[in-house]
Amino acid sequence: MNELQNTRSRVAFRQSILEVEQQILAAVANGSLESGLDKCRLAHLWTPKDSKYGCHVYARPFFMPKGSLVTGKIHRHEHLNFIMMGEISVKTEHGLSILKAPEIFVSEVGIKRAVFALTDCLWVTIHLTEHAGEENLDKIEDEVIAKDYEELGLIADVAELDRIGESL
Repeated sequence: MNELQNTRSRVAFRQSILEVEQQILAAVANGSLESGLDKCRLAHLWTPKDSKYGCHVYARPFFMPKGSLVTGKIHRHEHLNFIMMGEISVKTEHGLSILKAPEIFVSEVGIKRAVFALTDCLWVTIHLTEHAGEENLDKIEDEVIAKDYEELGLIADVAELDRIGESL
């Protein structure tokens, strides 16, 4: 177990963001909350495969209108992020921060975010990938996105953390 990544506060955050995400999805499904995804826009761009490095550079520009609340995915690799326009409130395992364009940062492995758009916002993530093209989006997702924290050796349940601690 990576103790730096599986501290009690980080595990508690992971558990809480997954619970909030499920509550939001349930509220949208039962009609008590309106989904705003139709107002968000996601695009996909690729460079040709680089012959020296053997991969494509993949950019995902994501537009969020003011007032949007979005939870991100769990990424398998460090990658670049660019806040190109707007101001957002971001909650992660490391706490709450306000990011205002222009902002560039490296996202660490396994971080999942809750993002609230304080203004209209354009966020671009950059990934290296073996694949390119809309027809390969499923393969690209499998390559860059983890289905859950456990795939990365991370814990997302405080009770599980306690069980592991007791067995050591």
